[in-house]
Amino acid sequence: MIKVEGISYPTISDLLKMPENERRTENYVDSKRGIFLIISATTRTSSNGKKYTEAVAADEKTTFQVKIWDVVESGNLVFADYEYNSGFRSFSLRPKKISSANSVPQIAQKLIPHFENIDTLNRCLEYLVKSVKNQFLRKLLEEIFFNDREFRESFIKATAASKNHHVGRGGLLYHTISVTKNALNLISNYPSLNRDLVVAGCLLHDIGKTKTYTYGPMFDYTSEGKLENHIVIGIKMLARFVDRVPDFPKDLEMILTHVLASHHGSLEYGSPIVPKIPEAVLIHFVDEMDAKLSAALEAVENIENDFWSERVGILRTDLFKHKM
Repeated sequence: MIKVEGISYPTISDLLKMPENERRTENYVDSKRGIFLIISATTRTSSNGKKYTEAVAADEKTTFQVKIWDVVESGNLVFADYEYNSGFRSFSLRPKKISSANSVPQIAQKLIPHFENIDTLNRCLEYLVKSVKNQFLRKLLEEIFFNDREFRESFIKATAASKNHHVGRGGLLYHTISVTKNALNLISNYPSLNRDLVVAGCLLHDIGKTKTYTYGPMFDYTSEGKLENHIVIGIKMLARFVDRVPDFPKDLEMILTHVLASHHGSLEYGSPIVPKIPEAVLIHFVDEMDAKLSAALEAVENIENDFWSERVGILRTDLFKHKM
């Protein structure tokens, strides 16, 4: 609950905590209107010609897709009546007041999703860079993550996505470290894989996301992100960083470029090429695993006094919370 001028308002987390069989009335959390930070929004037109918004509502703990019966933009703070649709397992909002989050920063800051333990993740990043033995790869990673202060700061505060997984400040750092650690846990079973290439590829695979999304209070696509997507942006960034490392081998640049280009695994999901080296295959799968498993865990954690989660977009299903 968020207090505004002495009045407590439920947030999206509070709505999700209530068992589904108790969501039958409007404003079912203590009969109070809710407060929602909109971090992603798309305006649609219904069959009767009325405009509405498909959006992602957030608080510091979670994000969830909602339908809003009004035109609302990313970065808006919405006071609204809410209703749960059991058929579609979704929420709809009817705004009573819409404000720019920037106009009420003291409220917005309490609702912006963020990841904790950033200092620990930073130390892990530094260790991973220093563990790379190939001199060219290590110099490249040092140039990117140590010497370029502007990039380092943007990388640390960036989100990993606008929805689906690791949404919030620090999400990209969290996701990147998780992907790298998962990959290192697996390569002991495949000793022919090149550890330095795996570490470098994991740390670099999503660098384009620093320019793909805004940094809050909403985490929406930038124009560059919409026009090029993070894979193209990342490849362009990689080429510029490589130019800063004297005598960087062309073959090694080609391999790294392939890793970035192929990490979504298929043309259907945004990669211009499928993985064609074993290390790229590994990086694709650990990236996908971390995104999907994190989304699954978040969905299950939001279940209280019930067995089933809401539908998880990235998994295309709802999830069952077992009692084992």
